[in-house]
Amino acid sequence: MDDLAELAASVIAFAAAENLAVVPAIPGRDCGPKVCLGPEELDLPGFLALAGRLGSGVLYLRAVLFDPDSDEHQPAEPPAYLTRRKGQTGEVSVAFAANGVVHFWEDYAAWYLEWQDLADGGRGAEREDRAGRLSEEERARLAGELADEMLADPQFRAASRGDRQRIARLALPQGTDQWAGWDAVREACDRAQQVTEAAYEQLEDRLDDLAAELVASPAWQQASSPAARRQAARRFLIPHADGFGPPPLIRDELYARAQRIAKTARATASGLS
Repeated sequence: MDDLAELAASVIAFAAAENLAVVPAIPGRDCGPKVCLGPEELDLPGFLALAGRLGSGVLYLRAVLFDPDSDEHQPAEPPAYLTRRKGQTGEVSVAFAANGVVHFWEDYAAWYLEWQDLADGGRGAEREDRAGRLSEEERARLAGELADEMLADPQFRAASRGDRQRIARLALPQGTDQWAGWDAVREACDRAQQVTEAAYEQLEDRLDDLAAELVASPAWQQASSPAARRQAARRFLIPHADGFGPPPLIRDELYARAQRIAKTARATASGLS
């Protein structure tokens, strides 16, 4: 998701429906015992359901609107594809307290993480010797080679869209030209997303058959919670898409169909007994 504004809006809508107070701030991370979650561990609706069931009637929410002009560490030459995202929501953090433990849920747009890294690494960019930079041709060649290496990494392929950005950055060899490195990360993530969308588009017509296979798998049968079954659904799909992790929508659709099959099987077995 490029703009996380919908996530923030869903938190506010949930709080209104459940009569919860919304505090426009997030507790400090040194507040004591805490649990930190993200989309990979639990989706936002699941986290909000926990907040409604376990929380004390208060939700903490921070939604960060992107304003490159207000960043004092803005890179010397901020990329236009990032600056035109001004006004979009790049980070959403939600929290609630229960039994002395603060539960955090966070999500970041990939482009927002890229901006943060550019800003952190660009504090001395204005002092760089421009003559020492790579030529456009060298930069493009190096970025393409690095992107190919990232796409060949099974961990990168299987990761969620947001996590690919982090994995790709960590894969950059030490000393890589800053701009070529970011070109490589962006190219690898863009190409991975294109392949992912194409692969899962081909699987959509097979979801019923895949759901039946999933229900029969040991991972599904051994799971005892919705979160564990969703994770089983995600892992089940990866080998069917050339190693690329599924979009949340496809994962959740497979999970729902598998749940329906399992429920029907239980009802049939109960009727026969």
